[in-house]
Amino acid sequence: MNGIPPLKPDRIEPLEPPGIEPLPGEPEEPGGPETEPAPPDRYEPGTSPDEYPVQPGEDDERPPQPA
Repeated sequence: MNGIPPLKPDRIEPLEPPGIEPLPGEPEEPGGPETEPAPPDRYEPGTSPDEYPVQPGEDDERPPQPA
């Protein structure tokens, strides 16, 4: 019997003592989250907001920069 590892248990024993059950997770709020998700980040390394071009379909609200 040397060299044969013991068999693993069929199931893992719970960490809580018998008779104690973990609390359920928080219930989901109806209607979804209160805020809208943030738009995807469009930052590219090496550019600043003034240098980054406006994406097609977006309005450029910045004042024109002198050339």
